[in-house]
Amino acid sequence: MVDRLPTRFGLVLPHFGAEPHVAELLEVARLAEESGFDSLWVRDRLVAGTPHGLLLEAGGTTFYEPLLTLAAVAAVTRRITLGTAVLLPNRHPLRLVQEVGTLWSLAEGRLAIGLGLGVGSKNFGSLGLDYGSRVEMFEETVKALRGAATGSAPVGIDPAPGEGLMLYYGGVSQAAVRRAYQLADGWIAGRLPRDTFRARMELAGRYGARTGRQLDIASMPITLVDSGDGKHLETARQAVSILAGSAEGAKDWLKPPSGRFETVEDLAGLLITGSPAQCRRQVASMLESGVDHLIFDLRLVFNDYRGQIRLLAEEVLPAFR
Repeated sequence: MVDRLPTRFGLVLPHFGAEPHVAELLEVARLAEESGFDSLWVRDRLVAGTPHGLLLEAGGTTFYEPLLTLAAVAAVTRRITLGTAVLLPNRHPLRLVQEVGTLWSLAEGRLAIGLGLGVGSKNFGSLGLDYGSRVEMFEETVKALRGAATGSAPVGIDPAPGEGLMLYYGGVSQAAVRRAYQLADGWIAGRLPRDTFRARMELAGRYGARTGRQLDIASMPITLVDSGDGKHLETARQAVSILAGSAEGAKDWLKPPSGRFETVEDLAGLLITGSPAQCRRQVASMLESGVDHLIFDLRLVFNDYRGQIRLLAEEVLPAFR
């Protein structure tokens, strides 16, 4: 049996939503590092779109560019890994090499780059790019980053990312697992219902045995820890409703026994919520399913980001350290 990678815990940064503030963003980045979290992650988007409603976009459509955001965070942190989850393949590969190389230097090598295909055409069409060519663009991007990191690129760009650059592929389909093992060092499974994730992990096991490769497997459940005053319960109920509707549209997800995604239990793997004790049980279940790197997405409660960090760091994560 292959040894598991060390368990790590990360956070999605509040760089999007109704009113993201630079000072707040940098302050909570420092707090996350001081509280012992292992990584901080940003999303990617160009054109605003809210297919699941504003609640799941943290209440608004403002969105700070991911690489610029990480450059600012790199300046106020020293240890914590900075990651993208995930960049869309709508940037010129060589320009991205320069940007990632610069960020690699600014962050002194503590960088992980997640790449994916995206789920909508607007972020491509608005740039005059063909959404149907995104797989080819993704593969060219991986090739360019790998070549730059190993010094084998046909075009020399300085600074370039170092050989230690971790590349992740982000996606939830069976094809995503295949691409991760073919081209990346890790797989960001996004949010998947528990039974579907376990099925994907069985597939990952087969690819791992076939390739002899061990990937860092990450998941990013929407997270909301209740402090006992019940103030977040209504937000959690709304999230269950929205995620249940979203899950119904995922035809390749395994359905719960009822045939419908309706409850918090049905949404295990997509959502971590409840008291600290309940959240501990849900975290344990995800780690037992094969997650190496659990990234908490606090978008539902960005206005309580500090409180959520404290609850996670003091009442949830010590059970797993």
